Amino acid sequence: MEIDPTGLSTPELYKVLTGSILPRPIAWVSTLDPAGQANLAPFSFFTVASVNPPVLCFAPLLDDNRAEKHTLANIRQTGEFVVNIVSCDLVERMNQTSAPYPSGVSEFTHAGVTQQASTLVRAPCVREALIKFECTLRQIIGFGSKPMAGNLIIGQVCRIHLHPDLYRNGRVDGQALDSVGRLAGNHYTTTRDRFELARPRLKEETS
Repeated sequence: MEIDPTGLSTPELYKVLTGSILPRPIAWVSTLDPAGQANLAPFSFFTVASVNPPVLCFAPLLDDNRAEKHTLANIRQTGEFVVNIVSCDLVERMNQTSAPYPSGVSEFTHAGVTQQASTLVRAPCVREALIKFECTLRQIIGFGSKPMAGNLIIGQVCRIHLHPDLYRNGRVDGQALDSVGRLAGNHYTTTRDRFELARPRLKEETS
């Protein structure tokens, strides 16, 4: 079966993409608007883009009315944000922050999570999150103005907050982090079911 993406409606294409590319890690992004009001929202179009320099990226979609999410608007205006990693015990509170609250309403309050002052950026962290990445904006790449068009936000990590129980022998303990990922629709998954597979090494050729 082959699909020409131009022949699908936007909702149909969304279902194909989000049902195929999974699980997707979740960036729980906190920002401040220019008036100093905190905002918090989850995004599953998210990954690491670079290690040297350390760069993260995520892509909020325009809504059905072609309007920008508050997170995107805030980052455009302030140039700062925090990516908080979602552990399984925070998934219900993370989900609460996906509700379409109006501008000026703090998702921190409605989700029952605590604002924690960041070290280098003005946007607050989620205190309850075990890992937080303070980021400064490098670039925003827009892909159009139609409904559900993406805007790729690229941010350089300027400070990392790791819970001390997670960092062992120079590595993050993924089992202790117990992060969650997004699947299709309303489904999520954990990282508890895992297996190990060593990367292959090529034998040196002998003459």
